[in-house]
Amino acid sequence: MDDLSRLCWLWEWKGDVIPISTASTQAKGDDSNPFLEDLSVSQPAKDWTRGSMGFVISPTSHFSKTSKTRIPAYGIGIEVEIDLDKGMGSGMASVARWTADSESRRQIVLSKLRRWVEVRSTS
Repeated sequence: MDDLSRLCWLWEWKGDVIPISTASTQAKGDDSNPFLEDLSVSQPAKDWTRGSMGFVISPTSHFSKTSKTRIPAYGIGIEVEIDLDKGMGSGMASVARWTADSESRRQIVLSKLRRWVEVRSTS
């Protein structure tokens, strides 16, 4: 869960400044920086969907046949745009467009990571 929080924060981060952790942002929870928070403290599950850069993470659950209970989990998906009126083609064409954009997403994440290191080293 800690790694997912950090990944979501990185995807959504604008790359300018790192917000300083305060009691009010800790209470808010959603926009606080998980790199600066004490994530070892167990937090209650929230009903949320987060993501950016074409990725979506949402809470879900799966049924365990051995324990006969539902077990919390997280789903990771992709966000694609399909508009048949604009001639965007089928769902597979949208997935192909999303896949073709993978190098630019990789470059964006890399630049955000480098920027995060710069900002952290100067603070």
